[in-house]
Amino acid sequence: MGITFGTEGWRAVISEDFTFANVRRVSQAIAAHVRARAAGRAVTMAVGHDTRFLSDRFAQAVCEVLAANRIRSILSQGAVPTCAVSRLVVAKRLPAGIMVTASHNPAIYNGLKIKEAYGGSATMDTVASVERRLKRGVVRRMTFEDAQRRGLVRHEDFLPAYLAGLRRFVNLRRIRRWPGRVLVDSMHGTGAHLIEDLLRGGRCRVETLHAEPDPRFGGRAPEPIASHLTELRREVVRRRAAVGLATDGDADRLGVVGPDGAWLNPGQVMCALIAHLVGTRGASGAVVKTVSNTMMINRLTEALGLRLIEVPVGFKHIAKLMLEEDILIGGEESGGIGITAYLPERDGVLNGLLLLETLATQRRSLAAILRDLERRYGAWHYGRRDLHLRMAQVDGLFRLLKRAPPTQMAGVPVTRLNTLDGVKLIGRDDSWLLFRRSGTEPIVRVYAESPSRARLPRLLAFGVRLAQRG
Repeated sequence: MGITFGTEGWRAVISEDFTFANVRRVSQAIAAHVRARAAGRAVTMAVGHDTRFLSDRFAQAVCEVLAANRIRSILSQGAVPTCAVSRLVVAKRLPAGIMVTASHNPAIYNGLKIKEAYGGSATMDTVASVERRLKRGVVRRMTFEDAQRRGLVRHEDFLPAYLAGLRRFVNLRRIRRWPGRVLVDSMHGTGAHLIEDLLRGGRCRVETLHAEPDPRFGGRAPEPIASHLTELRREVVRRRAAVGLATDGDADRLGVVGPDGAWLNPGQVMCALIAHLVGTRGASGAVVKTVSNTMMINRLTEALGLRLIEVPVGFKHIAKLMLEEDILIGGEESGGIGITAYLPERDGVLNGLLLLETLATQRRSLAAILRDLERRYGAWHYGRRDLHLRMAQVDGLFRLLKRAPPTQMAGVPVTRLNTLDGVKLIGRDDSWLLFRRSGTEPIVRVYAESPSRARLPRLLAFGVRLAQRG
């Protein structure tokens, strides 16, 4: 297979397409892109990595190519969150950074993310430039030892700058005074004990599950969704915790579990954060949501008088708007949420802390906050199915949806069609069903949301049947 960039960087299966040779090819293309924009100036880049199999070695391979292209690199001393790379890029005013990670993908995957000078995801122009350069010229390489000897690569601890940014933005003192119990599941990724360490020394009690690195992630994909958080959900109830927080493999996504053990979908979490930022902090600005996110955001922003912008899946679309317009917050249904005043980038640790700030400020339970949101803006029930289909089925499905879309779904008349990203069928009651190809795995995702809990499984079943029939 060729090397292609998805919604967030390049990802592939380790030893199949994600090989040292291909990592060096991509690194050469990134180096050529950065050097072209530098116009002869000296260049330094940040390079970080996660806890995946061989990620540290792949990061060294990146540095070897950068060194051979006369680019100095600052390499993280150990595994770090993706946002730590972003923060270092901004703190040191670097032109770019590279993170070796496959984020929430299964353990057999690895990948590269490019971070721009503003700390956020690579723009579509940057991605296009890198892809064009993949087949040009030869890959330059210097041994890692030679690069170190010549001063072209050096190790640095990325965490101090990252933690300083969190301390400046979040009211940690208020959270420490809050007498709540918090469970954190780091899913064997780079979140480690970060939240627990930041909140030591107060009344708030934080305990961390799965903080130790594991390239296999305990045998599950490090994605903080309900089906992967069975232990956290059980332990939140057993230990009578106020909330459970989970971060993915590179800690840029957040999953949340309520005191009853129920998983909150990321749209609900984003609504709680919007209400806190606007109502308590007095923040303002437009809100950006991906096409697969909840209708509750539509209702909330309308009530608050905030402009809402809908974009395709992929945080790069949100980051672009954060640079161009007055954006308060942007988020994906997958748990990636960014706040412009912090960085135009997702950060699961930041958002977990902000949710705790919300609880500590309002002195209400998460369940009470969610009930209030549902009373005001409706109770929305969300689900997703990931289907491994043959390419012929996939092609047939999208031909059918675009040429002759269904006129109703699970008994609800279809009133609108949205083709911003995939095909989204929207019903008369604002129920919706979205079909889209994954940008990082060979699957079709079927998303659904309904104001009726009973209708949600019927919507999903209808979508799965339609997809499988193709």
